[in-house]
Amino acid sequence: MAAHAGLERDPKTGATLAESVEGENTIYDIATSVSGIDAIVYGHTHAEAADTRLNGVLLTQPKNWGMSLAELSFELDSKPGGGFTVATKRSRVIPVTNETVADAGIMRIAQPYHELAERYLNTVVAQSSEAIDASLGRVQDTALIDAVQTVQLHYAKADVSFTSLFNPRASVPKGPVTVRQIAALYLYDNELYAIEGNGKMVKEALENAARFFLSCNGATCLTASLINPKVIGFNYDMAEGVDYEIDLTQPEGQRIRNLKWNGKPLAPEQKLRIAVNNYRAGGSGGYSMFKGAKILWRSSDGLRDLIISYYTEHGTVPVKPTGNWRITPPEARQALERQALEETRRNSTK
Repeated sequence: MAAHAGLERDPKTGATLAESVEGENTIYDIATSVSGIDAIVYGHTHAEAADTRLNGVLLTQPKNWGMSLAELSFELDSKPGGGFTVATKRSRVIPVTNETVADAGIMRIAQPYHELAERYLNTVVAQSSEAIDASLGRVQDTALIDAVQTVQLHYAKADVSFTSLFNPRASVPKGPVTVRQIAALYLYDNELYAIEGNGKMVKEALENAARFFLSCNGATCLTASLINPKVIGFNYDMAEGVDYEIDLTQPEGQRIRNLKWNGKPLAPEQKLRIAVNNYRAGGSGGYSMFKGAKILWRSSDGLRDLIISYYTEHGTVPVKPTGNWRITPPEARQALERQALEETRRNSTK
């Protein structure tokens, strides 16, 4: 079987894995509780795994975005009365590189569609007065994240918008901006929802997002690694429509400070129309406060298409962030900015 879910637990020890998110990663439970499964190809946590065995089930997860491929091999023995049994099974993960040879038949079938997609992706839809990128998008407010927030607030007619940075490599050049560059801001096929919420919900969501960082004190704020390995980057959401600070000298659950809406402290009971994607509306990534909220509106188009449509219509991409949130203390912010830039340099050399 194939599933869009993660493993959740170490198959050898049963210990919860660092990247586990409650309710999303069900492969361990499926492999240990559902009979008759020979193998599972799974994908969600982006952690490559090959030839893993659990309760007699062969498990494999290739890397995301086609960076590797999974190959499963089975040897079958015929049964005297008819049919077959699995004698042996194994899997391996094959890295995809520039030297990987594409299947000629598939290339022939895909070529006209590929050429059509390339023409569309290269279509100019907007202009940018500056070159901007998303390399610091998870540690400071940036124009590219605000570009997504603007679209969500507009179409959902929302008071507050939540989104995450899916692609830290996204960038927009000075001058013409193409569909390809706009689409790179939003990699996933999500829909946009407007849900009924309140100030308490916003505060809880921001506290959950702040788990992406680790706490620090004094000199450790400037030198320590402050990214929490237990929280995947795409589960770190930022909000627009409110102002707030993330204080990393405080423990989890107590980090959001100076939370304001329309210039005043946000009251827990304040009713709000909140823009989130359908993934978040289901409570994913620890955002259980959104689960079960009344859905006031949902888009008929995917969020990526909404972003493209919005900037095609408006013609320009914002190049200055609103600056509505920040990380404190300054030492922690400096450390995180330095670490984010180092990560960008490492990725650029791969």
